[in-house]
Amino acid sequence: MTEFEYLEIGYEYGQAAAGFAPGLLRNLLSRVGRRAAPKIPDIVLKLKRDWSTADKYYANAESEKWLGSFWDVDSPFRPLFDRLDHDHIIELACGHGRHSWQMREWPNRKTLVDFVEANIAFCRRRFEGYDDVSFVVNNGRDLSGIESESATSLFCYDAMVHFHHTLVGPYLIDSARVLVRGGMALLHHSNYAKNPDGDYRENPHARAFMSPDLFARYATAAGLVVVEQRVVSWDADKDLDAITLLRKP
Repeated sequence: MTEFEYLEIGYEYGQAAAGFAPGLLRNLLSRVGRRAAPKIPDIVLKLKRDWSTADKYYANAESEKWLGSFWDVDSPFRPLFDRLDHDHIIELACGHGRHSWQMREWPNRKTLVDFVEANIAFCRRRFEGYDDVSFVVNNGRDLSGIESESATSLFCYDAMVHFHHTLVGPYLIDSARVLVRGGMALLHHSNYAKNPDGDYRENPHARAFMSPDLFARYATAAGLVVVEQRVVSWDADKDLDAITLLRKP
């Protein structure tokens, strides 16, 4: 599998995403040729099975140390997050909602998205009484169910690092659809550029195949502008991850 095979799927999504980037995707496809892409439903089903039985992970991820790696003022994530317009923010792959919970008292609109029904049910209980929070069970490959040009920002922490790269392209294209013009997306993804055809669970910290350069290519193909990228470590694994800040022009 080559790094561009996702474009076969990305082109189909581009056609359906209000005209975002299909021309660019078509040009890229003409240069690299059409290749048989993996079946997205199979990839989504496998990922869903893995994260439907991850209660121990979700409990551990609530720890102060784990959350602090994203929310502390000296975290590499926090200054990028503070550049987002939080008026209506989408959290993609929210899990049990630990990151949006940090904003529970903020006077903004929050939309929590996850493809595991039990996770959204957990979040509904967690955020009971908060009127500015909505919930979407998505299909694991796009943001259907969210209105076009309705969100001022989107973020995804500690989840896209596990996404097969053929899912990243469609998610970026649909992120462009739901963001208002000038809206930004902050995405935490893998920087593990090895084992592209293997099981992500065999890689360090279950990181999927990805790199900042490849991610930037996908974002550009989706019609988004790369504002900033940072390579970051995860635990003792130096430079295992990356953070990309994107803007919809």
